[in-house]
Amino acid sequence: MLEAMRRHARSWAIKAILYTLIAIFVVWGVSYSYFTRVKAVAVVNGSQILSVDIDEQAREIQQRIQNQYGPDAAEMLTHFNVRQQAVDALIDQRLIVDEAKRLGIQISDAALQDAIAHQSAFQVNGEFNFAAYRQVLRDNGFTPPQFENRTRTEMIMQTLQRMVAESVQVSDAGARDVFDRHNAHLSLAWAEVPYSAFLAGVKPTDKQIAAFYADNRESFREPERIVADFIRYDPDSLAASVQPSDKGIKDYYERNRDTVFTHPDEVSAHHILIHVASGDSAAQKAAAKARAEVILAQLKAGANFEQLAKKDSDDPGTRDKGGDLGYFQRGQLVKPFEDAAFQMRPGEMTIVETQFGYHIIRVDDVKPAHIDTLDQARAQIVETVRHRAGADLARGAVDQDLSAVLGGESLKDVAAKRKLAMVETPPFAASDSVAGLDDPQVVQEAFKLGPGETRVLNGRSASYLVKLVARTPSYIPALKDIQGKVVAALAQQTAESLAQERSESILKQIKSPGDFENVALANKLRVQTSGDFSRADNTVPGVGEMPEVTDAAALVPSFPAMLDHPFTREGNSYIFEVVSRRYPTDSEWQAGRAAFMSGFVQDRELDAWSGFVQALRSRARIEVHPDLIGGPAGA
Repeated sequence: MLEAMRRHARSWAIKAILYTLIAIFVVWGVSYSYFTRVKAVAVVNGSQILSVDIDEQAREIQQRIQNQYGPDAAEMLTHFNVRQQAVDALIDQRLIVDEAKRLGIQISDAALQDAIAHQSAFQVNGEFNFAAYRQVLRDNGFTPPQFENRTRTEMIMQTLQRMVAESVQVSDAGARDVFDRHNAHLSLAWAEVPYSAFLAGVKPTDKQIAAFYADNRESFREPERIVADFIRYDPDSLAASVQPSDKGIKDYYERNRDTVFTHPDEVSAHHILIHVASGDSAAQKAAAKARAEVILAQLKAGANFEQLAKKDSDDPGTRDKGGDLGYFQRGQLVKPFEDAAFQMRPGEMTIVETQFGYHIIRVDDVKPAHIDTLDQARAQIVETVRHRAGADLARGAVDQDLSAVLGGESLKDVAAKRKLAMVETPPFAASDSVAGLDDPQVVQEAFKLGPGETRVLNGRSASYLVKLVARTPSYIPALKDIQGKVVAALAQQTAESLAQERSESILKQIKSPGDFENVALANKLRVQTSGDFSRADNTVPGVGEMPEVTDAAALVPSFPAMLDHPFTREGNSYIFEVVSRRYPTDSEWQAGRAAFMSGFVQDRELDAWSGFVQALRSRARIEVHPDLIGGPAGA
């Protein structure tokens, strides 16, 4: 809901695009390959998609993943081919833009100008400033025509997506049916048959081991590995000795005083949303307002705001954070909300009505508009200038050193002249973590090198000069070399099968749910109970996530009832009884309706959009050359 609030602010959708673009442009991402390729990687209805297009799109995808997953981004990036994702995104973009043009969707020059003019990055004292506009684009390597064409394309795509979303019709009855099925309350009983109970008795023969190895050779395959030498050209390290002059610092400050160092009013606040849908009756709106007033009274009486937000707020975007909105400026949230927040003092609370419902707002802090002094801005300026200088030094150094290596110098000698470390890696696979080489895209590019080849590989925050020393192809080890590993895998598989057979045998002994406890005791098993829980998260308390169990429990025609077959989790086998099941009451539906409807409608809109794009694909002439995409196939 917070994102929706922001989207409905003045041109906020375009502002989000701008901020995303700027965030991507200022990062020194994975650059174009050392030699530019011009052959089309894909052709969509006669329109070509080139490698340079894919390079740019891949950088943006990679940056979004890094922003979303932070320290876990490297692991996430190993699980799929970023360049293939980029190709798919560009194909969809071409199809969507072509369809929008076919439908006559246009963005006028006036609408485009208005969208750009309202971006705070281009404003000085709340007004669009052409000099600031040119400076921001220049700093990020864009010309005005390039940026304006891109913004117009984004606006066209968003207009078409809104049209598709507006065609989605959702009935209350249909939503209630899905809500009931997804939020059914279950109570289960179960008995576990662990595979570990059978491990000690598994004694495979040499013949069985050999047969298992022969049948499962691929599961023992070792991945391709390489050994590489590399030098890392870190901009900040190379710029450590750079000391901007006082004049340079002052000049930078004067150029950016009205943009970078001018800060508008900001407010930090928490909120609790009581959602009101656009089609709600007057009685429903009155009930929502009354609920908000009760919560405000509780807060004024000393209740904990964060706890009530987690319990009562209908805003899924901030509920788990206790309603925290952080700092925001004017123009970032819907106007009634902002108007109230910017008039309040820290600690004050009130109720505000917007198109989303009733918000209980608590203002936490107010930062008046101000301009940083030169002294206040000095540290930031020095850091920025150093980083830019370091980036320039790194680009120049790595190009010079590549020429030196291609001319016969060793990587070690080149590193010594630069007073940089040359790293000699142990053999590593594409999914391994390599100290100093922590950029997954660079690792993937290193695997494309030929024996003895040296290349510049550009990463998110540094460039690398990489030489491929050796390559070990993927292979399947001989049985004698991995005997222990094969025996352990065979023993576990056999034990899991025995646990499954034992569970099936016990289940056959249970003639009715009333027999479950006695049959379990006779087989030296303990029956445990889950207590009442919601099916919504697909997790059985005490066991773990088992959507196949919660799905089956939701479908039994009557209860108590035994589920008709054992279920397996992490090799262990489970027998389940459905003790009870109930669907949400009308009051539970009313309490959860607003939050559920928000997600439900959004899901239906996304489904409609996905179906729309797939329909465009099915009618299009699309030709893709996989050999030109690059990146890990099938990753």
